[in-house]
Amino acid sequence: MSARQDCKVSVFDYDIICAKSAFPIITVYHDPADYPGKYVARLYDIQRPTNMVVVADTYEDVRAAIPAGRMVRLERDAADDPAIVENWV
Repeated sequence: MSARQDCKVSVFDYDIICAKSAFPIITVYHDPADYPGKYVARLYDIQRPTNMVVVADTYEDVRAAIPAGRMVRLERDAADDPAIVENWV
């Protein structure tokens, strides 16, 4: 997905992401191809990536953008892309 098409937000509003997706999942990346050297959190609608992203210089800034107390953190799977840090459902 091209960075030019992305809708960058500073935080994920839980009500908005639930309205935009049937089952919201936020995947956190470090150093993905479309944002080299950055941390990125991208909203997925089940398995389909959306254009809603948070882009930050630090992991802590990306984590702060995820709705506190509303989502559950899942460890990355060994089969995941190496850029994936974690997922939130």
